[in-house]
Amino acid sequence: MRIWDQMFRKGNEFQLLLSKQGTLAYEGMKVLYEFLGITSDVQDAGEKRHNMRLKLKKTEESGDKARRELINAINSSLVTPLERQDLFSLSNVLDNILDYALNTTDEMIIYDVYPDFYLTKMVEKLMRGVRYLEGALEDLFRNKQTSNNSIVKAKSMENEVEETYHEALASLFSGDDFKYMFKMREVLRHISNAADRIADAADIMGNIIIKDM
Repeated sequence: MRIWDQMFRKGNEFQLLLSKQGTLAYEGMKVLYEFLGITSDVQDAGEKRHNMRLKLKKTEESGDKARRELINAINSSLVTPLERQDLFSLSNVLDNILDYALNTTDEMIIYDVYPDFYLTKMVEKLMRGVRYLEGALEDLFRNKQTSNNSIVKAKSMENEVEETYHEALASLFSGDDFKYMFKMREVLRHISNAADRIADAADIMGNIIIKDM
């Protein structure tokens, strides 16, 4: 009974830790979107952006902590509810999403650039995609059909982010301010990379569901 009790306890632990990472990723997206709402004409914009960046940093650190806890649980478990590699990889891509969000705020502050229409739209879609991931994670251990529905929606949002990304690049490269062009391209690239991680997380969860059939 001890081994079975440990297995069920660990299964619940993995579910909670993955769901926590998903929730933190979504919280990070909301902070990033709020950060983008601070435009150059806002009073004390620099200070407000710095404070918002610190808020996102705390969320990212909480995500790192949840990932370390999950890795420790993997290493200390004789039996895991999902394949160890799947747990590790899924946790890693969720962590990467928060990293890219933080990198976006860092570079926007360093480069002294503010959001345009396309960047805002990309982050709106990214936030929706991460929300679908959060839902998929919550249902992964209890209702795989519902989880799969959320996975499909998350993948769709990743495609929409990529479409907007290319529209943003086309608009950006039509200008003649080359310094701004290179700065903004780096910022846009982080959001595109974060969207790629949504697709990676969705693929991992899709494979998990297929293995369980």
